Amino acid sequence: MPTKTKSIPAVAAKKAAGKSTKKSAVAPAKKTTGKKTVIAAKIDIGWGNSVYLRGHGGGLSWDVGVLMDNLKRDEWTWCCPASDGPIIFKFVRNDLHWALGPDRIAVPGETAVIRPQFPPW
Repeated sequence: MPTKTKSIPAVAAKKAAGKSTKKSAVAPAKKTTGKKTVIAAKIDIGWGNSVYLRGHGGGLSWDVGVLMDNLKRDEWTWCCPASDGPIIFKFVRNDLHWALGPDRIAVPGETAVIRPQFPPW
């Protein structure tokens, strides 16, 4: 007597259907908080001049400055996604003249508002 055999596509479909009811071993991705680290410089740097930022962390470099956004006559800002560690930075006028004082530190996910001072021209 001939025996009934299931076709391969039918077996594969049954196995696929059985797998869909099992829980996945892969954990869902963590949701990001959307927090940003913001660095703001409160200074009127003068017409035609710009404030740059150099440092370590948040994509900054000590070798090349990043131009900050000029929101008002005396307000310059830069932001990045909150990082795992602090951002160490310094302001640079026209990416040539370093601000006076020590390096500054920004806490991840917070806003640092600083009034930098630069040496006279």
